[in-house]
Amino acid sequence: MVLKRRLDLDQRRSYLLLGPRRVGKSTFLKTELKPDVLIDLLMSDVYFDYRSRPSLIRERYAHMTGTIVIDEVQRVPELVSEVHWMLENTKVRFVLSGSSARRLRQEGTTNLAGRLRTQRMAPLTWQECRDVFVLEDRLQYGMLPPIVFSDDPSLDLKDYCGEYLKEEVQSEGLVRNLPAFTRFLEMAAFNNAELLNYATVARDCGVSAKTVAEYYQILEDTLLGFFLEPFTKTRKRRATQTRKFYYFDCGVSNTLLGRRLSPRTPEFGKVFEQWLVLEAFHAAFYERRIEHIQFWRSSGGLEVDLLLNESTAVEFKSGRVHDADAQGILALAEDIPLKNKWIVSREEIPRMLACGVEVLPWQDYLTRLAYLD
Repeated sequence: MVLKRRLDLDQRRSYLLLGPRRVGKSTFLKTELKPDVLIDLLMSDVYFDYRSRPSLIRERYAHMTGTIVIDEVQRVPELVSEVHWMLENTKVRFVLSGSSARRLRQEGTTNLAGRLRTQRMAPLTWQECRDVFVLEDRLQYGMLPPIVFSDDPSLDLKDYCGEYLKEEVQSEGLVRNLPAFTRFLEMAAFNNAELLNYATVARDCGVSAKTVAEYYQILEDTLLGFFLEPFTKTRKRRATQTRKFYYFDCGVSNTLLGRRLSPRTPEFGKVFEQWLVLEAFHAAFYERRIEHIQFWRSSGGLEVDLLLNESTAVEFKSGRVHDADAQGILALAEDIPLKNKWIVSREEIPRMLACGVEVLPWQDYLTRLAYLD
């Protein structure tokens, strides 16, 4: 089954398309973009040609017009310098794809700002696969395209996690102590969506807090997670300044923990929140209407799961919503003006609490994200 992706690239511009492995970058570039030249660096012979001689791309294609796609460009980051020259001196349009921002940043893609627009690609969103969407399955197994249509998603997810350790970590030499990093991956999944405490994670992994901070940075650089920053501009209540971390896919974090979800459990609610937070990030990638994604937590424990554009407060509840669930949103509303106050749940019919907070079915929330001001 072929799904229409939300990604829309301007045919007049060159792009750097970033996204984790297996989110569908290669398929999109081959089927939707239809490039004049495709350089697939996952093919061993192509890889060795350009690895040994990056100038080959200039020698072959400097005189052409049209679009060149370089897939998995982080495998030969030296090509970025050649692309830079060709963008300055030829009529070629480039679309580069990559699953590691770390090596590309080191090679100098930031110097191409203005000529190479960065675009993120995520796993499938609800809007893209709503015709085959089953909430409980997607919370358990996640939204990676091959997993959504897999006959054995559990086994395929285990292979995916192993592939990441082999391809992204070992081959690039990102860490020296692979067993410690493997333990860290599990602990990062256990602490997913919680306030970060590097010292606690370090103790469980047997490494220093500084090393744990570096490990988290590796996850962000290899596009396997996001930091959610705290909102700290309140005056009446002191806000935490500690950020959170979210794995990019529910299925990956569940697999790392060996976790089987069951409704009406705290773990189910936690993953429900993770998925809906990720959908906000994805809406920011594609629609570009959401500029600020934060959370708020007071020193006294009052919390708002998401604060979007500093004007829309969102709380997530997987069960029945009660008036007390609005306490965090109402506390934040005392300090800053809020345009929208939402509690998102699995209730099927929207309603308004007496305090003025809207209770939204999760489908309504996801629809509104695309049009958020």
